[in-house]
Amino acid sequence: MSFAAAERRRLAQILHEVGPDQPTLCEGWLTRDLAAHLWVRERRMDAIAGMFLPFLEAHLQSTMDGVKDRDYDEVVEEWASGPPTLSPFKLIDAQANAAEHFIHLEDVRRGRAAHGGEVPPPRDFSEHSNEKLFSAATMFAKMTLRGSQTPIILLPDGARPVTIRGGQGVAHKGDQVVRVAGQAGEILLWAAGRSACHVTVSGDVDSLKRSGI
Repeated sequence: MSFAAAERRRLAQILHEVGPDQPTLCEGWLTRDLAAHLWVRERRMDAIAGMFLPFLEAHLQSTMDGVKDRDYDEVVEEWASGPPTLSPFKLIDAQANAAEHFIHLEDVRRGRAAHGGEVPPPRDFSEHSNEKLFSAATMFAKMTLRGSQTPIILLPDGARPVTIRGGQGVAHKGDQVVRVAGQAGEILLWAAGRSACHVTVSGDVDSLKRSGI
């Protein structure tokens, strides 16, 4: 079973366990909203394009609203069964959904932290899974921190560091960099804009500029 498939199973389980009205780390979203997003993303390509094309935003919202009006557990169960035959995600599930499922599982698992609760400890993963998570973290950091002029050094536990050259910036002093240290999955959550994560960030933090993916 791929990492993406395993995380899909775990995410479906936690969505069933907590129910439709629990907070998530996705601003303004309860678990019902997140479940609808997951379902629409794989099953309604015409609607999910509204995430990127402003003229389709209303279509996306109406589609999401329709899914949210359905039975929550039924929506989760349909999504848990995997992408439908005609979905492009059917062939690329392992590649396209590893980070997606991990991040959204943690969005649910750590949801209460968005309202002052404690951040749960990181989960343990195999070396192979950590490699996948760190690869995704590097990709996310390049996209979300591309506006930063300061080099960003990602320091995953037990693996080689990677430097993200934000804006092709060059450090002239040792303190003119940003260092982000922690487990691979925690660095991925940080790169994806989640503050409820266990990382140590040091250096020229004020120089960081985040942008959307």
